[in-house]
Amino acid sequence: MSEQLLSPKMLGYWTRDQLHDTPDESGIYCVFRAAKDPETSEMDVQELLYVGEHRSARYGLEHHEDHDQWEAFLQPGEEVWYAVGLAGHANRERLAAAMINAHKPRFNNHSEYRDRFPFDETTVHIYGKKHKLQSIFTVERQD
Repeated sequence: MSEQLLSPKMLGYWTRDQLHDTPDESGIYCVFRAAKDPETSEMDVQELLYVGEHRSARYGLEHHEDHDQWEAFLQPGEEVWYAVGLAGHANRERLAAAMINAHKPRFNNHSEYRDRFPFDETTVHIYGKKHKLQSIFTVERQD
């Protein structure tokens, strides 16, 4: 292994009713809490709740077992929104691990990657729909 630069374009946002429109391709997915912005009264991303990965981001989202838990966390008027970042099979797990390690989403508390990163140094440069995500960050190996 060696140092790696991963640069996913985050696509989205989708609601639960729109998950059938998410890409049916290999990648990571982010689950967010969205609420009305107090200044604009527009719905916007407020907090990253979860990061996952699957060979089909759409399948991973549509069949995830934690939908009810994410929904139960919301306050009245809030929604769960989803974003997808495409990543090939070779880098998908490493990208998800880096995202979890750097962002520490509240519903990834039991992830092995929250406090450990078993890959060589990885720099992630996120572009696209990246609200509440660090745009550029590096995670170093932590065994």
